[in-house]
Amino acid sequence: MPHTPTRRTGRTTAGLIATTLLAAGLMASTASMAAAPGFDAKMSAFATQIKSDPSYKRIPLETTAERQWFYNQSEAVYTKKITKEQFIAEGVKLYPGYEASFAAVADFMSK
Repeated sequence: MPHTPTRRTGRTTAGLIATTLLAAGLMASTASMAAAPGFDAKMSAFATQIKSDPSYKRIPLETTAERQWFYNQSEAVYTKKITKEQFIAEGVKLYPGYEASFAAVADFMSK
């Protein structure tokens, strides 16, 4: 029987992206992936970029809830639902001392 692409195939692709981002410590693996077109690819590109940037200070996203919050906030700045300044301010409230890291994410997502 020929394979017919389904919504599940899309989730498999999103799952592969999520696994890549988890390895970079950026997000949680969840059933609900970003809906914004191009966002997963943008996050993947950011994860690749920071792997080779020794000056990037990894944000300590330890729990699933923390990683989901970060993912949602990153999508919000990507889709311009919040400004870069709002993204950075919200991040620094929860993770003092990581302003440069949040600024790097905001700058990359806003390009």
